[in-house]
Amino acid sequence: MVHYNNTPTVVVVLVPLRGGLLMIRRALLGEGQGKLALPGGYQMLGQTWQEAGAQEVLEETGVVIAPETLRAVTVETTPDRQQNLLFCKSIPVRHVGPFVHDAEVSEVLVIHEPVETAFPLHTRVVREFFVRPGIF
Repeated sequence: MVHYNNTPTVVVVLVPLRGGLLMIRRALLGEGQGKLALPGGYQMLGQTWQEAGAQEVLEETGVVIAPETLRAVTVETTPDRQQNLLFCKSIPVRHVGPFVHDAEVSEVLVIHEPVETAFPLHTRVVREFFVRPGIF
């Protein structure tokens, strides 16, 4: 039997909210713990990338987005070539009340200007979101 070592796809979601951008603070041990990141996670077998993105946003922030509103913005491969990151953007959403999150997240917040994140690719995309809002 042939064993394939495929590169997994991580869906990372830009969610315009309250005039800014939805972010999480990572609680997971390891790389990026305690630092900001965009919500996202692995696409599982049986899911479209849109379904994966919407599910991760819901689990990590409590914000509901419709999968069909997501559009791909860019796809990047991590420098170590271990993951493909599919960055996508939702339409602006409304969210009333507090954010809720799973154990992978310690805080959910909205930023209104570019910030340094846990990951260089996230940092670059966040900067582009604010610098080139018509494109991102």
